[in-house]
Amino acid sequence: MQTATHRERLLCCAIFSLYCAVALSWTGVAVAQQTAPPPTGSTAPQVQEIVTDLGQRQAELDELAAKIDQSSDRAAAAILEKQLSERRSKYRRDLARLVELVGPEADAGTDADRGRKAAAALLEADAPKLKERLRAHNEKALGLIEKAAQGTPEEAETARQELISQIPASTRLIKYVDANIDLRKKLGLDVRADAEHFKERIKSRAEFVAAMLSSTKEQIDEIAMRPGVDQDTEAQKELATLRKQRDALAEHQRVNVDLMDEYGLATAPLRRGLISATGKLSQDILDREVAAGLLESSVDDAAEWFRSNGAELVFQLIAFLLILVGFWVLARIARGTVRRLIDRSKLQVSTLAKDFFIKTTGRLVILLGFIIALAQLGVEVAPLLAGLGIAGFIIGFALQDTLSNFASGLMILVYRPFDVGDAIEAAGVTGKVDQMNLVSTMILTFDNQLMIVPNKQVWGGIIRNITHQDKRRVDLTFGIGYSDDIPKAEKVLSEIVAAHDKVLPDPEPVVKLHELGDSAVSFIVRPWAKTDDYWNVYWDITREVKRRFDEEGISIPFPQRDVHVYHENAPAAQSAETDGESS
Repeated sequence: MQTATHRERLLCCAIFSLYCAVALSWTGVAVAQQTAPPPTGSTAPQVQEIVTDLGQRQAELDELAAKIDQSSDRAAAAILEKQLSERRSKYRRDLARLVELVGPEADAGTDADRGRKAAAALLEADAPKLKERLRAHNEKALGLIEKAAQGTPEEAETARQELISQIPASTRLIKYVDANIDLRKKLGLDVRADAEHFKERIKSRAEFVAAMLSSTKEQIDEIAMRPGVDQDTEAQKELATLRKQRDALAEHQRVNVDLMDEYGLATAPLRRGLISATGKLSQDILDREVAAGLLESSVDDAAEWFRSNGAELVFQLIAFLLILVGFWVLARIARGTVRRLIDRSKLQVSTLAKDFFIKTTGRLVILLGFIIALAQLGVEVAPLLAGLGIAGFIIGFALQDTLSNFASGLMILVYRPFDVGDAIEAAGVTGKVDQMNLVSTMILTFDNQLMIVPNKQVWGGIIRNITHQDKRRVDLTFGIGYSDDIPKAEKVLSEIVAAHDKVLPDPEPVVKLHELGDSAVSFIVRPWAKTDDYWNVYWDITREVKRRFDEEGISIPFPQRDVHVYHENAPAAQSAETDGESS
């Protein structure tokens, strides 16, 4: 019977459509026979066609909805529900188009009035159905909430998942309800009662979605705080699912907020909840109420957390500080112990090595204390150490030159080519070593400039340690004229060297005739002195040689060069001149 009724409806609609088409064709012929052309943009054919189509499709939608209610096959019902949703969306779009065509701003006329009445009738017929569907959704949601509250954990999770799955359909439904009210308002119908009812529904729905968002956020935070969650595959999958649910709920909540704004309802708490749940800032943060609410909420949360955990936190901080202070004292004791052991040992340890061992001992004790103190605060030490290792590898790769200097510093520490206080020549710099570390060497030049030289350059070149030995040979060279008395000059030089109190007798000084130069006869004078007395001996002997040579009449010649001029062609030139005069 139901199928026969449907066929009769389709037949009636087809006959009615044929009648309308014939009537419109006759109307077109009649209009064409008139002298004046018809007004352009006439909507009468469109209105009539849409009205006819909507009447037919409304019956089809009702029949499809009834079939879904009677179906016992859930899979088939789900397919039919999807078809019904798509057809309803198209139906409502065409109904909105009809309202635009026949609205208050449309041209007056019988067809427009008839279209307005048809649209109003369809909208009025649709309104109670939407209201009933919205009520059914709410009842189902309340039932699922009760089941989630009273059932087992498995039943509660199933109910929660079903609640979340119902939200998209509920969102589409409230959009339909809002569109129905808006279209009826455009036709001048009284929608105040329905609008007030819709306000209450959308407000309740927004509160429900806000609660779901808050619950989802708590679940995400609880899982994220579990120890070892990064290595737990199941926990990561659960987190990903919950985050997708949170984002979906946030999208539906934004629809609720937009509709509430349209109806003049307060939405600042909901906007704050969206930002808190998702952690994503939006333009809502610019709203003064939203910003103030977020600040107040943050302060309240901090105060509540401190009330719950304040005593424990204070105890942990005190323990943290006491451990740091205790290990700082231990570090000082350890440094002093290492210093005394090195000083008392018979090992020849450089200042660099001594400072290295002392400072490294203290730093290791402090580091150990810091790790133990962090453990008292509840910090996982193992991941921290692993992270430090990875960070150290990355930093080491980025600072290759610095590590090269460090390695060179270790080589200097082990082989001790020089020490603090030594006068050296290295990397093109000459001076006294002022400070040393594992990265660089600070050299104070003899004109009081501090030169900081990277250890890589020091160790990679020639190092001349000037003050490494306690004795040094003073190399001097003096010249006398070729006409001077050589034995006398040698005697004077020997007396000067022997008379100086800082010249060492062993090794024995050397005074010898060394070279017959271009302008002078050169003597080498090579006395030995303590390293600290080197320059005093050098300067004193040089001064005394000049004074004694002057007294003894021994000359210190300047550089000389003899120039001889030969005139090989002079007689020939004179003969030529004589011949010229006689001619």
